[in-house]
Amino acid sequence: MSDGADLLALVRSTDQQIATLFGQMISITFAMIAGIYYFLNRARMPLKAFAFLSYSIGMLAFFGMMLREANIKRLALDGIEAIPLQQRSATAEGLRQLSRSWLFEDTALLMNVAHYILWISVIFLLFFWKKPVETA
Repeated sequence: MSDGADLLALVRSTDQQIATLFGQMISITFAMIAGIYYFLNRARMPLKAFAFLSYSIGMLAFFGMMLREANIKRLALDGIEAIPLQQRSATAEGLRQLSRSWLFEDTALLMNVAHYILWISVIFLLFFWKKPVETA
């Protein structure tokens, strides 16, 4: 992959995969929230613990796949940086510069924070939140 085009394609494909995996994490979190609202809020602790364990395994699997993709992306960006400046395309150089900007850093931080917010929201709703009593 001496050509920057292959590395650029690899960076873009890892970004697409991360976005897809994050969307799946959001989907299973909202499915869990719906399950809590309609069923699990009345369940006993063993079923709540089992549901949370199952949810956690899924979230860890998606998070692990996201970390794998992020590491592949880092290797591709390092590969772009290893290309001599004279041989690097303007697009590859622009991506290299952008990868060091606040945008890349803040996006990575927000993705990590969002993961923990999703997890904490499920913990709160499953173990601490009480569904209001409906009045007729």
